[in-house]
Amino acid sequence: MSEKEKDDKTELTIVKDGKEEKKNMNKPSPEEVKQFKEEFDKAVEEFNNFKWKISENGQFAANDVGMFLQDFMQNWALWTKTGWMGMIKMDEEIKTALTKADENTGLELGYQALEFCAYMLSNPGKIGLESAYEFEKIADKYSKIGIVVGEKVEEARERLKKIDYMQQKWAAGEQGFYMEELTKEHEEKKAAEEEEKQKSDIPPKK
Repeated sequence: MSEKEKDDKTELTIVKDGKEEKKNMNKPSPEEVKQFKEEFDKAVEEFNNFKWKISENGQFAANDVGMFLQDFMQNWALWTKTGWMGMIKMDEEIKTALTKADENTGLELGYQALEFCAYMLSNPGKIGLESAYEFEKIADKYSKIGIVVGEKVEEARERLKKIDYMQQKWAAGEQGFYMEELTKEHEEKKAAEEEEKQKSDIPPKK
């Protein structure tokens, strides 16, 4: 292997069956590592500025959902310990979102507010039978809004997973590895360990 080829490789030590093995893996260039970082930074910035729409477009639709959430917070939302801070922040977020909604947008929330909204809606509470009948009157609307918020939370979390992978990709690059190759190596090792385990689980023939 030439000196240039050595520079393009990173040596990885793998422990297999109690024995150490050396494996040369492709090494990303400084330019690629820089690109990984830039892609991660851009994705984080976009995520932090992104808003998830939880109502139909239009001022009326935004007001309808916003006012429902405010009423829910007033009458049905439970909080304990430091949850009061989340409630106050949520109230501020809804009020701000309502002022920004127009005919071309709907009620939009950032990620933290979206997560709190989902948690809040999934934990309604009150005491007594009479309040249960009162809640029944809003149950359909509560369910529809809850479904939308839940779907948006899942979208946000999927986006976070991609950002987390980009961060790992950059971190691996800083250490001289391609994330894809590390992932492949990990999966192959895991598959080999699973195969060995299955062999050991097979009872010996009598």
